[in-house]
Amino acid sequence: MKPKLMLFSHVCNTRSITGAEKLLLHFMREIGTIFECVLVAPQEGKLTGLARRFGIQVHICNLPMLHGVYTPYQGIAQDAEHLRHTPAFQDALWLIRSHEPDMILTNTCVNVMPAVAAKSLGIPVIWKITEIIQTNEHTAEAIQMIGRYADWIIGISETAALPFKEAGMSDRVTIIPPTWEPSLPAPDRWLHLRERKRTELGFKSSHTCIGYISSFIYDAKGLKPFVDMALKLCETHPRCRFWIIGTPSDKKYYDECVYRVKRSGYARRFIFTPFEENISLAYSAMDIVVIPSMVKEGFGMTALEGLYFAKPVIAFDQGGLSELMESVGSGAFLAPPGDSEGLVTLAMTLLNDSELASDTGWRNRTEAEKLYGIETYRVKLHTMVTQWLLRFPGWFTYIQPPSGPVMTWGEGGLRTVLVPDPALIRTLLFPESVIQLLPRSSLPPVTVTQQGEGAGKPREEHQRNEPKIRGRKRRRKRGAPTSRRKLKELKRTLRTGKKSRTARKVKSRHASATKLSKLSTRRRSSRSKRRSRTVRKGSNTR
Repeated sequence: MKPKLMLFSHVCNTRSITGAEKLLLHFMREIGTIFECVLVAPQEGKLTGLARRFGIQVHICNLPMLHGVYTPYQGIAQDAEHLRHTPAFQDALWLIRSHEPDMILTNTCVNVMPAVAAKSLGIPVIWKITEIIQTNEHTAEAIQMIGRYADWIIGISETAALPFKEAGMSDRVTIIPPTWEPSLPAPDRWLHLRERKRTELGFKSSHTCIGYISSFIYDAKGLKPFVDMALKLCETHPRCRFWIIGTPSDKKYYDECVYRVKRSGYARRFIFTPFEENISLAYSAMDIVVIPSMVKEGFGMTALEGLYFAKPVIAFDQGGLSELMESVGSGAFLAPPGDSEGLVTLAMTLLNDSELASDTGWRNRTEAEKLYGIETYRVKLHTMVTQWLLRFPGWFTYIQPPSGPVMTWGEGGLRTVLVPDPALIRTLLFPESVIQLLPRSSLPPVTVTQQGEGAGKPREEHQRNEPKIRGRKRRRKRGAPTSRRKLKELKRTLRTGKKSRTARKVKSRHASATKLSKLSTRRRSSRSKRRSRTVRKGSNTR
C-alpha cells in the first residue's frame, strides 16, 4: 500500500477558494502519486468538493486556530500547549488514531492543533508555511514553537522560509513554490476564451483591460490603491477598462472603494464581479494584471496565474511577490509598497508601449514555465520525499518500488528483504523515481523471521540456513550446593558421616523455624475455628 498522509486545512470557504486552499489542493493532487491523501477540513466548501472530485478522501473536523502565530505575542508557546486541554484536542486525537496515518501535514502557520496532537502520538509532522509571519519582538517565540512540533517545514518561498533558516532549522526546511492548475487551457485556446469573455463584458478589441483579482477583498488586499491608480489612468487613457473580481470580506472597506468610483464620473469603465467561477476566462480577457497587496505575501498565486497566461504583472515590492517577479525578470514592474503613483507609472509604461507589454508577458510565461512549471514542481516533491527517507529511515521501515523487491535500511543504504510470509510486515510502495535516488548497502539481504510491532523483525540472510542450537539452561536441584565451600562440606560429610559445625547450625536453625511455623499455623487454625463458631451463633440469633 501507499503510505498515508493526513492533511489539515485551516479553512474551507463556501463561496470561493483562497490561494492557500488552491496551494493545498495542488499539493494533494501531486503528492497523491506517492501518498494516499486524506483531507481534513473545518466544513464543507469549494475545497472539499474539488478534493472529492479528484478522488481524495475527506473528513470534516472543526479545530480551533491559533491566529496569534501570524501576529506573534508573548506566551504563544504556552497557548499552543494549552490546546491539549480543549475538547477539540480529543477530537483531533480520535481522528488521527482512527486513520493511523504515517504522517500528518498541517497547512498555514495558524493551524497548530493538528501538529500538537500528532506529536503527542509520535506521528511525524510536516508543517506547510504559506504566509510570512509578521516581525515583532515575539516572532522568535512563534518560530521556535513551530520548530518544536514540526519534523519538517515546507516554505512556499524563500521569503516565507527565511525566519526558520535564521533560527537554525535549515536542515529540515524545503522550498517548494506553487505551480498552476494542470487543467489550465493551453495557449492555442486563449484567443477563443478572450473573445468570448470580452464580448460578455462589453469590451471592444481596442479596449485595454487592467484586472484585479482576490478571493476576498479587505484592506490588506489593496483594492484602494488599485482604485487610486485606475482613476488616475482614466484621466489620460480613455480606452482603459478595469475589472475587479473578489468577494467583499470587509464590506465597509469595499463600499468605500465602490463609492469613490461612482462619484468619479468614470464608473462606466469599471466592472465589479464578486466571484468568477472560470478563472481562465478572467485572465484571458485581461491585458495587465495588478496585485497591490498591502502586506508581505508568502508567494502570490494570482501573480503566478497571470504569468502563466503571458500577462505583464504589476505588484508592490515586498514579500514573496518580489521574489516571484524578480525570478522571471520582471523586477522592473515592482512599485514601492502602498505607492499608487508608482503603480500609475508602471501601468503607463506598458500602455504606451504595446510591444514592451507583449514581450514582457511572453517572457513571464517562458521563465515561469521553467521555474514554476508542473514538471519542476514534481521533481522538488520527489526530492523532498527522498530526503525524508534518507533522514528518517524509521518513518518507513519497509519500502518497495512498484516492480521491485522489498527493502529496508541497513548499514550504508537499502538492503533487500526476503519475506517468507508477506503478512509479517507492512510494506509501503514508493515510486521508482524516489527509490532510485537512495543509496544501496553492500551488506547481504535480510529475512523476516517473526512479526514485530507493525513491521517484523529482520535477521541476517547469511545466518538463515545455519542450524539452530537451542541450549537449555540446566535447572539446579533444590538444595544443591551453590558454592565451592559448601561442596567441600558435602564431600566431607559423605566421607566421615559427620556434618560440619556450620551445617549442624543451619540444620538446627531450619528445624527451629519449621517448628515455629507449624505452631503458628495451629494457632491461626484455632482462632479461625473459634471465629467461625461465633459467627454461626450470631447467625442463629438473628
